[in-house]
Amino acid sequence: MLFVKGASLLKGILLGAFLLLMGCATIIHGTKQDVSISSDPPRANLKVVGAGGLEMFNGVTPAVVTLSRKSEYDVMISMDGYKEQRVHISKEFDAWYLGNLLCGGIIGLIIDATNGAMNKLSPEVINVTMATAYNQDGTREFFAVFQTLDAEGQVRSLAVPFIKS
Repeated sequence: MLFVKGASLLKGILLGAFLLLMGCATIIHGTKQDVSISSDPPRANLKVVGAGGLEMFNGVTPAVVTLSRKSEYDVMISMDGYKEQRVHISKEFDAWYLGNLLCGGIIGLIIDATNGAMNKLSPEVINVTMATAYNQDGTREFFAVFQTLDAEGQVRSLAVPFIKS
């Protein structure tokens, strides 16, 4: 009789653990994501701020910052002689969440929705190039060149001129 009660208890514990860990996206990639941030020139000041202005990271580039998938973030990169640049990291729907329809069920849907695993952060690679350039009239002007990877893994760039204040 004791063996039967022990086996039932063990089954109950295993079932409870299974239900708690059943979120498909949680299992596949977790609730946190690494975001790689670099600059050219390197060693620029780097600050990552989350919701409500909470500072999540303060350091220098290059850096890999581990962030919760639950929130969106603002990245500030600055260096003497250059204008501060900002990049927004947004959260987007992650298709792994739909895996719960096959194996996680309603409990998996709830778990992934509450812990943020249903999201992915984008961009996950940020490279800001701060450089000077010559205009056609021979004058110099500062530009920031933003580079990131698109959904197909191709590098995309955007040059933005600085405005003197």
